[in-house]
Amino acid sequence: MAPEVPGEATYLDLLARARADPAVLGVVLTGSRGRGVFVRSDSDWDVRLFVDDVTGVRDRFETAHGSAVEAVVVPYDALDRLADPASSSAWDRYSYVHATVAFDRTDGDFERSIAEMETLAPDTGRAVAAAALDDYINSYVRSLKNERVGLTVESLLDAGESIDPLLTTLFAVHGRVRPFNKFLGWELETHPLPGDGWTASRVLARLATIQSTGAVRDQAELFRDVEALARDAGYGDVVDSWEPDVPWLRSGVARD
Repeated sequence: MAPEVPGEATYLDLLARARADPAVLGVVLTGSRGRGVFVRSDSDWDVRLFVDDVTGVRDRFETAHGSAVEAVVVPYDALDRLADPASSSAWDRYSYVHATVAFDRTDGDFERSIAEMETLAPDTGRAVAAAALDDYINSYVRSLKNERVGLTVESLLDAGESIDPLLTTLFAVHGRVRPFNKFLGWELETHPLPGDGWTASRVLARLATIQSTGAVRDQAELFRDVEALARDAGYGDVVDSWEPDVPWLRSGVARD
């Protein structure tokens, strides 16, 4: 007899009740269990239940944060907001990437909508990538300038801040959603980015070095690789908007 999985019985009961409730249009299992990775014996079950009208439904299904099964009721039209990079909920889009659709009452429309969360529409991808690339370069410039005048801690802080927009850029130029940090290595291993320089081991090692030391040499090396990627993907204009500083950014050498 297989050992009991903590929370599994509660999750299955929740799913059965959702199937029986006509208000529930779809159910997604997110997090580690939804992806089948980094699952531990105490991993919770992150469940999203989608409905047209949340009135009354939340009382029937939602659970408290920290519960073995964390269930949240979500308006169905929230899927449209997740697809809008300007939305305040856009940060949560990766929750649905590689997640498990546990129930679909919409003859496949819900499952297709969840699958569409994995890739950015061309126009959206270009807008996200261009904005993130500019933010990355901005933080890198600030780090260099602070290092140049001896503001070591401040330079390190800016180097760390450059990582978030950098990761968004790396994925958005390929029409993909930047993963949560927990899943970054797994994402790069199981769904690799093109190019030898962007393997999981290479990316994580480079980011760890920059996060911990902020070394200008390492930042400059990374910038040169990002610049090459950006130009190949058609974002050379974003890089060129930082002229006449681009040669300096490539070298990382202090200037007068």
